[in-house]
Amino acid sequence: MAVAVADAPVMSLAGLRERYRHYALTILNVSAELVRKRFIHFGRLFEFLGPPQNAAELFSGLAPRAITAFLIDYAPRHGPGSRQDMHAALRALLRFAYEEGFMAQDLSVLVPTVRNRASAHLPRAMPESCIVALERSIERHSPEGRRDAAIVCLLSTYGVRGAQIRRLRLEHIDWENARIHFCACKGGRPIEQHLTPKAGNRLADYIANGRPQSPCREVFLEPSTATALADSLALSRIIGRRLQQAGVCVPAGVSRGTHGFRHAFATRMVGRVPFKDLTDMLGHRSPSSTRVYGKVDVQALQQAALPWPGGPA
Repeated sequence: MAVAVADAPVMSLAGLRERYRHYALTILNVSAELVRKRFIHFGRLFEFLGPPQNAAELFSGLAPRAITAFLIDYAPRHGPGSRQDMHAALRALLRFAYEEGFMAQDLSVLVPTVRNRASAHLPRAMPESCIVALERSIERHSPEGRRDAAIVCLLSTYGVRGAQIRRLRLEHIDWENARIHFCACKGGRPIEQHLTPKAGNRLADYIANGRPQSPCREVFLEPSTATALADSLALSRIIGRRLQQAGVCVPAGVSRGTHGFRHAFATRMVGRVPFKDLTDMLGHRSPSSTRVYGKVDVQALQQAALPWPGGPA
């Protein structure tokens, strides 16, 4: 079924982004930060579709069957929060396309709303065996390998968010006192941790032998441009590519990006450190954000369970 308008404006994808930015900021009156996040989700859609070369190719390919195929492909590889954001972004793009004359029909009604009730889902942690296999698979003889090994090590060791990895700056590493500082993210608190020997060695190897010369203060850079990693999509691509190269099969429902490491870290620490300390280590401002991880300590829950009346003791 053809849904693209035959005489729709001819426009490059860059031009389309600018037109959407103007539409969102002036017509919808949304924030620039939300527009930035929407562009990240649009990028994932574009990547799934080919990517398209221009606006006409994009919207001609966005038939109902393609929309359904994309959502089915996206769902098992991302958590409920990411799915909720992607569905909202896709609805916004389709509504924009209809209102601006790129599509003859408003297909936004085909994108369902993702219900994401608080504490309704258990966090899905990346299995430790997957993390170990991934770390062992990354060669550290090239600049890119040294960078990726350091990124994976920090994600596994500290359980920080991807944005905190991207925003890590050279001055945030206190070599003399063996401390590392991660900036606050998503309304949370900054995190300061002991710089473990393994994490310190991975960082030192990359900074000394792999990081390109650059005026940028961010630690992790794109090798080709010597600039900071642009967004979360760039970091997710690194993790996804390394998992594929290592042949690591991540269970369905587990994030193939940074959140799988974060959930693994939190799950590993439940019961080993005081709850307040775990809240601080995750950078949560509210303990309620950390409480969900208590639900994944299956062994402790089994010990707390009462015997069924009349059943075996």
